[in-house]
Amino acid sequence: MQDQKIGILCVQETHLTIEHKTQIDTLFSRCLKVLNTSDPLRPGSSAGIAFVLKKELTNSSNATMEVLIPGQAAILSINWHNNKTIRILNMYAPNNANKHHEFWNKIKAEWLKLNIGTIDFMLGNFNITKNPIDRAPARLDNESAINALRELQTTINVHDTWQNEHPHHRLFTFSSNHHTLLQLDRIYTLERHNESMLEWNSSVSQIPSDHQMVSVRFTPPGLPHIGKGRWTWPIGMMTDKDLIQQIIKIGKESQREIDALSPRNNKTNPQTIWESFKNKITATAKETTKKHLARINQRIRALTKDLRRTSNSNEIDTSEDIRINRVIIEQEINHLQRKQNKQVQLKAKAKWATHGETVSKYWSKINKQKKP
Repeated sequence: MQDQKIGILCVQETHLTIEHKTQIDTLFSRCLKVLNTSDPLRPGSSAGIAFVLKKELTNSSNATMEVLIPGQAAILSINWHNNKTIRILNMYAPNNANKHHEFWNKIKAEWLKLNIGTIDFMLGNFNITKNPIDRAPARLDNESAINALRELQTTINVHDTWQNEHPHHRLFTFSSNHHTLLQLDRIYTLERHNESMLEWNSSVSQIPSDHQMVSVRFTPPGLPHIGKGRWTWPIGMMTDKDLIQQIIKIGKESQREIDALSPRNNKTNPQTIWESFKNKITATAKETTKKHLARINQRIRALTKDLRRTSNSNEIDTSEDIRINRVIIEQEINHLQRKQNKQVQLKAKAKWATHGETVSKYWSKINKQKKP
């Protein structure tokens, strides 16, 4: 959530017990708010869905959750921009397609009964493919279940916006043990939000999972523009010996320029030389960072392109080898992301070991309550 600036994370199959939920709140309540509903019979081993809100990016204090089906369907209501409320229906559908008709009808009945209001987004693990293009090898799924889901869509008035915008593009979020590829995880939106949905993405989850994570940016009209932020020196480059030597060399050159100054003028003076020095070392640091720290990111981006290209191969329905190759690419991306996350964790542990018990700016920051 931190790396990708995710404000609301909707999770399925949480398997959260009361003890686990309490532990999460104890550790992360300063920066996250977790709203969870568990399976009433087997909370630690079956179903469960949750909304995870990042307090820095969302108005989590007034967020509420209405449970439609315990452990399987719930609606989040949260204030968004200009005091507008958005509602998100998060669900985890049964694995058994024969139970889908009852499941979708129950969601519709409970929503109408509670009179919650318009649902802006419907998302989750649907455990069913609506169209043959959503699976490889391609075939139609359980018709009764599909019809019940479409009835719910019509009642709630939400659409598969991504599929409507990419009618011939294939996207798979789950692969079975039999090398069948399926698009089970989707995000449906109200039609009026179509132009506000940006950066649709399906990526290998950084958290161990057998499903890919589907995401989108919601940018309704009137939101303030937020840029990428100011560039900062990567912590991992602080001890790079080659970079330090280059900076020393640039610094000596700048010092010689200052020493050799004739009477100063508006174009050549210690201030302009200092500015030039800072620009040079920043450019040098960025270039060095690209060479050293960006190797994993470049590899992940290349593999992600291969993954999308393989998913849309004309032979993916008939060739098991291509489907197996896609699974292997996905596993390699997962391996690289875990390696990347391990480095981040080690840096965080080192920083805590150095400054965590000392009253400092770092100590104040980690103990300060996060606000949007």
